[in-house]
Amino acid sequence: MDGQRGRHSAALPFQPLGDTVTYAPHRSATARAVPSRDHASEARALRWKIRIWIAGGVVMTLALIGFGVWAVVTADRRPATMGRHVPNGAVAGNFEFAVTSLRCGVSSVGPDDLQQLPGGQFCLLGVTVKNTGTEPELFDSGAQRVYDANGVAYAVADQAAVFLNDRSPTLLNEILPGDTVAGVLPFDVPTDAQLSEVSVHGSMSTPGVRMTLPPVQ
Repeated sequence: MDGQRGRHSAALPFQPLGDTVTYAPHRSATARAVPSRDHASEARALRWKIRIWIAGGVVMTLALIGFGVWAVVTADRRPATMGRHVPNGAVAGNFEFAVTSLRCGVSSVGPDDLQQLPGGQFCLLGVTVKNTGTEPELFDSGAQRVYDANGVAYAVADQAAVFLNDRSPTLLNEILPGDTVAGVLPFDVPTDAQLSEVSVHGSMSTPGVRMTLPPVQ
């Protein structure tokens, strides 16, 4: 028996290993998606489109702001009327106007506790307004403009006009057909402004009539 074992041992072509070998499965790194060249190009194109849209919006906004400023300045400086130029009285819409006086250098208007102060000086334009129509009409003092020697227009100082026309009948109420109302239109102008003309309007939507102003009293 021992001899058989010896023969079997001698017949083995290899010897068993002394250390135990443990199998560890291979772990690959997590796969990371790499954008294809087409996807990367599309992403770059989208980013450029967004930049162009933003830049276009900024340019459009600036253009609108610039146009608004230009419109305001132009509206102030260009003639507010294409109507006739007359020296004294004028008819605009259903109103007949006449200028009776012009006084400048006024530093305040209204009672002491509600004084209206000008940015420069108040020039007070005395006028008479007659309703030549057949219906009562409201005189729009805000539609009237005066011009200085440089062609710059100035609007009526509305709050000051309230204090200057607080008697009845007044320019602030409806004028009956055939009635004539006297009143004062105040204008806040620079202290060195030399007023030369007034543009009178029946309303904001009607063409005005230019009238030469009398000398300052």
